[in-house]
Amino acid sequence: MQKTFLFLLVIIFSFSVNAQKRIPKKVLKKELPVLIEKSKEVLSHAYMVQKLLYTTDTIPGWEGYPVKLYEYRTGTDLYTHQPKTGKVFLLNPSPEKLAMWAATTSWEVKQSLDTVYTFKILNWIINQSGAQFPVKGVVYEDQYTKDFQEPYVFKDGVTVYIKDSSMWPADKTCTPVQLDFYLRITNDDLKVQTGQYARIASTTREDYKANGGEEDVGDKNNRKQKWLEVVRNLYQKAWNSDCNELMIMWAKEHL
Repeated sequence: MQKTFLFLLVIIFSFSVNAQKRIPKKVLKKELPVLIEKSKEVLSHAYMVQKLLYTTDTIPGWEGYPVKLYEYRTGTDLYTHQPKTGKVFLLNPSPEKLAMWAATTSWEVKQSLDTVYTFKILNWIINQSGAQFPVKGVVYEDQYTKDFQEPYVFKDGVTVYIKDSSMWPADKTCTPVQLDFYLRITNDDLKVQTGQYARIASTTREDYKANGGEEDVGDKNNRKQKWLEVVRNLYQKAWNSDCNELMIMWAKEHL
């Protein structure tokens, strides 16, 4: 009897804590339409969403998730004087999903849906990713030199580096063979170190560990491949939830 009573107390306490974290319905009803419109603006920056080739839910590690393969063209490159072609598997949120992620992130961190916070989150995501989550493939960016379209290979929402130098373009223009290879890469094709930032909010290993992350993902000086698995699992969890823990971890450190 005593064990049963204690068990019930745990359930009641857990329900109470979760209830306190919920956004009041009146607040959400008022603010969500604004956030959906802002999220549409964010997703309008998803420049790789161009020619949809197909949708699949059979990518290893991403079974059951509606991943879309896009072919896209960049703007005119500074040196080649013509656009470059990329291919990438994306799992981008809808405006409604992104809006809820921003709302729950802001509420978790600030107990508020004031646009001072929610728009800061969404404006950050515009600049970091345009809310594009690359499952696999190449992402062209002119990150360091305006209009110089440099390729970055992604896997599980993180930049990765290819072992085989013959599969990396020395002139920074990927061949059709290389583009298709990046869509098939496994961890065995990668160098042991990966990039630092996880899409869609550029969450770091340090953000993750500062907020309860327990997996041995290394740090900015030892960027272990384990980070790919952690990011994949957290993003997949977010896909079927109103909360995106990767966004919350970033916001707790930077919002």
